[in-house]
Amino acid sequence: MPDAQDVTTRCFALSRPELLTTAAAGVISTGAYLIDGAPYLARGVVGDLLGFALLGAVAAGSRARLRHEAVVCLACIGAVVAARSVWPLRFGEPVWWGLFGLGLAAYVVLRKRVCD
Repeated sequence: MPDAQDVTTRCFALSRPELLTTAAAGVISTGAYLIDGAPYLARGVVGDLLGFALLGAVAAGSRARLRHEAVVCLACIGAVVAARSVWPLRFGEPVWWGLFGLGLAAYVVLRKRVCD
């Protein structure tokens, strides 16, 4: 089992493996958005917000960030998409893009505070 040093870091910059997993998650998520449009966006942002909350809780509690943050968010997106929640579909794309931006900004501020 990996220790905390293997799964967390105090470095703000992404490592090379993290850059690769972030790029892969971006391609997967963008592809799903291009295929499914607004339904994916709505559920995807709910998943991202859950991911940001989880990442933020770990960062606040451990004073370090989880590595491979994009994979955590992609897993949360997958869970929300698999649940096929209908309530997010009631809101338009501008709402979801705005919430995504706010959630990401809040997480980046917290991340900057806990990282060197």
